[in-house]
Amino acid sequence: MLGTFGWLLTVCFICLTFIPRSLDHVLFVDGLAYAAISRNMAMGLGSFWEPYFADSFWMNFNDRCAFFCEHPPLMFGLQAQLFKVLGDTTLVENLYNLIILLASVGVIALIWRELFKNNLEIKQQAWLPILMWYSLRVVWWSVPGNLLDTTMAVFCMLSFYFQLKAISETKFKPLYWILAGTMVLLAILTKGPVGLFPLAFPVIYMVVFGKRFYGIGVKGLLTTLASFGLLLTLLLMYEPALFFLKNYFQGQVMLAIMQKRERVAKDWTAHFYLLKILFVNIIPHLLFVAGFYFFRFYSKRSAPVSNHAMQVRMLVLLTALSGILPMMVSVKQADYYLMPALPFVGFFFAAWCVEMLLTFAGNFTSRIKVVFTGLSVILLAGMIFKLLHPDFDRTYEIAQALKKHVPERSKIYVTEDINTESGLHSTYQRYARLSVAFNPTETKYFFFNHQHKMLDSIAATQHFEIIDLVHGAKLGVKK
Repeated sequence: MLGTFGWLLTVCFICLTFIPRSLDHVLFVDGLAYAAISRNMAMGLGSFWEPYFADSFWMNFNDRCAFFCEHPPLMFGLQAQLFKVLGDTTLVENLYNLIILLASVGVIALIWRELFKNNLEIKQQAWLPILMWYSLRVVWWSVPGNLLDTTMAVFCMLSFYFQLKAISETKFKPLYWILAGTMVLLAILTKGPVGLFPLAFPVIYMVVFGKRFYGIGVKGLLTTLASFGLLLTLLLMYEPALFFLKNYFQGQVMLAIMQKRERVAKDWTAHFYLLKILFVNIIPHLLFVAGFYFFRFYSKRSAPVSNHAMQVRMLVLLTALSGILPMMVSVKQADYYLMPALPFVGFFFAAWCVEMLLTFAGNFTSRIKVVFTGLSVILLAGMIFKLLHPDFDRTYEIAQALKKHVPERSKIYVTEDINTESGLHSTYQRYARLSVAFNPTETKYFFFNHQHKMLDSIAATQHFEIIDLVHGAKLGVKK
């Protein structure tokens, strides 16, 4: 009973937080840039090891190579295949996000069932870790955002799953460990070295579950490292891959470690930004668990916690920390950097409360049905409201207006006060295939986001046609 109503609640919550975000044109700047790169790759602009974003870029960090080498190219290559099939449509990034969401949900369910394979009742509650994961604000904000971190999280979870399957087998099965090493490489080719953390799994497992797993754990770790190392070596023997990854490592990873990239704060507290964001995100989960303990205390109903559930808690908690703590070396951090570790945060809270939830569900069956059904109806009503009142994106509408007057692959000059705004670069490239010109001599198209003294000057020369776009924006076209 609990499983059915739990899945109903989980699906309704995901619908509320995913579907409206997928049907509007409000996308975070990074997701827009990645979609533009993937679209360009599908059109033959750039290639897998030489991705092309635009003829200009808003940050000066990408100056080591003539192409986009800010991030590894695997996600761009995957998404480019959808663009080849569906064409240049926003359906592509939304469909890709849906595929990543379904893959994440599927792998989380597989891991949960493997973690509790000897407890049928808990095993059937795979909805709970999914709900605990997706109800983290960073998750439901990031998954529809076309971010690299969501794709990398799938590969990290798959590596964890293959190792979990392998270490619990009575016989050593190298194929699982080889697949785990392959998934680590794919994670790195999506978002860089942070994808290495699943390699810590065998050590964590041996610490949590004891000496009887030492033998298979050590052999598994060596096999995973060997498969990962061999594949990486073969990859680096390919000259375009070596050139790309070398420039990426020097320009992104090393500069971030040396604190020469963007900073989330100017002082030492920047190192702890991810922990602060994690704590803010788990406050509702902590209150949820505290509510169980409060109810148990005042109702005087016992809800025993098994030793295995406590071991699972420790396993997934240490795994989550192994993904988060290494990133604290850098002061270049962002909320969505947590994504690869957050499934394990979901597992932690699910393992913490699942046995109490089952106990209370057994005692209050009818009330659980009413509460879960009522919450599901409220969530669906919220989704319908969001669909009827979509978010508004001024920059998107301006890009659509520019598309009518400026040919694709053109440059538009943007005044100095706004020419490094990332939203302009990414939106205009994604929706109008336009690059931003920093020098007015590079183009005959001049964009003005608001009334500007330069606009007054060129209008007075009579050499420009001034076109009203939308929302007060104007375009000057040299005659």
